[in-house]
Amino acid sequence: MASPQVEQLAERHRAQQVALRGAVTRDVVTLLRDLFDTDNADRMWPRIRSVLATTAKQRRDKSAAMANTYYDQARSEAEVPGFYLPVTPADLAEQLLRVVLDATGIAAFKRAIALGRSPEDALQLAEVSLAGAVSRLVLSGGRDAVLGNVQRDSQTIGWARITDKDPCAFCGMLASRGPVYMTKQTASFPAHDHCACMAVPVWNRDEAWLQHSRDLYEQWRQVTAGHSGADARRAWRRHWDSRQN
Repeated sequence: MASPQVEQLAERHRAQQVALRGAVTRDVVTLLRDLFDTDNADRMWPRIRSVLATTAKQRRDKSAAMANTYYDQARSEAEVPGFYLPVTPADLAEQLLRVVLDATGIAAFKRAIALGRSPEDALQLAEVSLAGAVSRLVLSGGRDAVLGNVQRDSQTIGWARITDKDPCAFCGMLASRGPVYMTKQTASFPAHDHCACMAVPVWNRDEAWLQHSRDLYEQWRQVTAGHSGADARRAWRRHWDSRQN
């Protein structure tokens, strides 16, 4: 099991990234309420999209920088020998930004209008949709930094997923696997919009498990006993949904 110091560092890192996500959400909501004209949505959208793209890039750089600081601290706490060169994640592709922002912004607004929602309600739905997508792009900076460092650092054996205390069923299932991502070829981090999960490095198999992941693993083991594959995932979903009632 991970030491209390390692647990604290990991949770502090996740909390910092979630705070950044909150700042991104405020940025999105403020921008839409200041500039979005429900009567002239198409005319105003290119300007809004441009500002959002710049914001996403800048905030993503900050997410990556915070993750690199955390990685250094975690490495020092683990008393890992030697040196490594911190990773700078690749920039977001312009086409990706355009597609994601259009789909979750102006297109989401128009879909809501087509379904009979008022312009005010449609704008609120677009705010939620856009904030979730932009925050996912932003926090990919921190996730990519940790995973990139894991690949580059010869002393690292892999990474694991850390969630908040009440993750969705999908994230809870992935985190329940604990430090199974123990290959340098595992270079992607599944994350949905509004996701609060982050990646944490693993250097020592004996201290790889975080307590929350261990608790989730025990739940998974009990709930899915006798099931496998899709049946196990359905059993887990039923269990997770029942917790919310």
